[in-house]
Amino acid sequence: RWFINVKVDREERPDVDQIYMTATQLMNRRGGWPMSVFLTPDLLPFFAGTYFPPEDEHGRPGFTKVLAGLHEYWTERRAEVDTLAEQITDGIRQIHAEDTAFAAGDPDSALVKRAVETMKQQYDSVNGGFGGAPKFPPAMRLELLLDAWESWNDEQALQIVTHTLDAMAAGGIHDQIGGGFHRYATDAEWLVPHFEKMLYNQAQLAQVYLRAYELVGTKRWRQVAERVLQYVSREMTAPAGGFYSALDAETDAVEGKYYVWTDEQIRRQLGSAVEPFFRMFQLAPVPEVEGAGVIHVAAGSAGAAAAFSTPDDGLDQARQALLRSRSQRRYPLLDDKIITAWNGMMIATCAEAYRVFGHQPSREAAERAADFVTQHLVTSEGALKRVYRSDGVRGRAKYDGYLEDYAHFTDGLITLYVATGSRRWLEFATDVADQMVIRFWDTEAGGFYYSQAGGEDLIVRVKDASDSALPSANAVAIRCLITLSGYAGRDDMQRKAAQALRSFGGAMTRQPSAYTSMIGAAWDYMRDLPLDQRSAGSVPLVQLPNAETRALSLPDSIVKGQVTVKGSDQISYQITPGATSEVFVDLQIAAGWHINANPASDDWLIPTTITMNSLNLPLELQGVEYPEASRIGVPGTEDSLDVYDGIVRLITAVKLSETATASLRGDLRLIVQYQACDDDGICLMPAEWVGVVPLRVVDAPTSAPESN
Repeated sequence: RWFINVKVDREERPDVDQIYMTATQLMNRRGGWPMSVFLTPDLLPFFAGTYFPPEDEHGRPGFTKVLAGLHEYWTERRAEVDTLAEQITDGIRQIHAEDTAFAAGDPDSALVKRAVETMKQQYDSVNGGFGGAPKFPPAMRLELLLDAWESWNDEQALQIVTHTLDAMAAGGIHDQIGGGFHRYATDAEWLVPHFEKMLYNQAQLAQVYLRAYELVGTKRWRQVAERVLQYVSREMTAPAGGFYSALDAETDAVEGKYYVWTDEQIRRQLGSAVEPFFRMFQLAPVPEVEGAGVIHVAAGSAGAAAAFSTPDDGLDQARQALLRSRSQRRYPLLDDKIITAWNGMMIATCAEAYRVFGHQPSREAAERAADFVTQHLVTSEGALKRVYRSDGVRGRAKYDGYLEDYAHFTDGLITLYVATGSRRWLEFATDVADQMVIRFWDTEAGGFYYSQAGGEDLIVRVKDASDSALPSANAVAIRCLITLSGYAGRDDMQRKAAQALRSFGGAMTRQPSAYTSMIGAAWDYMRDLPLDQRSAGSVPLVQLPNAETRALSLPDSIVKGQVTVKGSDQISYQITPGATSEVFVDLQIAAGWHINANPASDDWLIPTTITMNSLNLPLELQGVEYPEASRIGVPGTEDSLDVYDGIVRLITAVKLSETATASLRGDLRLIVQYQACDDDGICLMPAEWVGVVPLRVVDAPTSAPESN
């Protein structure tokens, strides 16, 4: 009676999802799906939420009560609705303008190292991965850590990659029977997954395992990648060659029912082979299915070597027996959409598998999928469509492609060319990249918009470079331009890549953890430069200033988002070899405001962090001391948050190498990241403060103190 209902498939229209998810986060401080957003006839949002139960429960209003309340609000207080809708829409526009709102600047090698150091601080040294529960496969972070290992032999980066890859391979998030990975783990130990399987997860993770295997030679990682590819070939490939998008988590409305086992079921299927199986595997209880569990490697990441490194015919036969038995169960719902971007990702992964270990079926799968996209999802003008779905008689492609479709498909074609040497893939990749520039390039500031111009059903045209579940489409596009500039001899693409990197340089510097893929793209660009240009650490269009021309003192204070940051007044501007210097930064938080503690209460919250690096001095970070948190309630919920308020001191220390030579000069950079929220739950955008301290190495006096 009161509303026009529009149901949107977020995979078909990610642009719509992107905009109104921002509205939901603005209004609720968190997002999620299912998402309900209420709009004016002009498409401006004025109310949003995630799950509303049918009836009131657990402090949440029932959906019918929400509808009745909103109808009354709309009819009785229309002017307020319109004002609120305008304010929220302005907020959305500001947020989506942020990536290019900061001063353009060239990313440098210090930024790459800083991003890697931040990951090291966030690393879960017990379970692998980063942060707590729920835990998502960190493919993009692992790629950058592999860059660090490959570029400057960073042993700690490789150790994080090794631990995380083994922990995921051993956990229930990895389908130990059928291969492939579920979407994420509900716990910190990778044991019990959310059982949905996404094509993009398979593509990203198989590619990480492949690259790690190629760089390090660890055979178990090759086996994990091969099992992912076997799963995709068996269960996510259309007869005509395209790749399906997803497999549902539920069967008969029960999460994980298709995948879980009881002890008795396994014993009945395996008979005398059950004891060797249970020496290798265990069952982790799944709450939704009483008495049943998900299979995982018994000894966790330590057991991954035994489970995956060497062939075991008996173990493989047991897996096959359980797979045959499981295939008799009622199958989860298959989402048979063929999405251009996700197919591009899987094409690249299959092509890499062929290049790395000569797996001919992977080459055939990549070429069949590439041919499918060219035949069914490319228009006569050379444009891409977003999705294809067959109705059993004939299929239909719909929706104009987005930046991620052009970028990932181009990347898949380039990878296929590199693997096979067939120039038709290079020529087609160049054509698609040219179309990408024509349709999405920002001619004023550089970089790419997410959607094409002229979208009448969008209240804002988004230009974004941060990562989501998929790597930043801008980052993938930039990498394609860098690669094609070499293979196709296109200097114009090299120039556009540099311009795009510069346009997002301020955003990357401000919050590196949100721009992992962009920072990786910047490092790709820098690694292609001559050594004399790379040594300064910058994309060589504008050189970094040298130490003598940089700021000569730490700013006394900077106010951002109701937080005053004061630099340490006790730092030694002269430092001696072997000396340890304590450094502190005070945060003075305005009354009525707070910032998230470290660690944060939830993985979607931005913790307060302090990081340091030095371009030219051999300084070693000695550790960070974060203060005790205060606990406050979340308005309108039963939740609570760990926060800092009042005056907070972040303490860290650096040690100068004993081999440092006198008169050596360099900068110590301090970076504090935080997000300020008021006590009513309204949050400002995340902020970052950077202080630069020039240091000069001096000879130690004969009776040098142990620390400064």
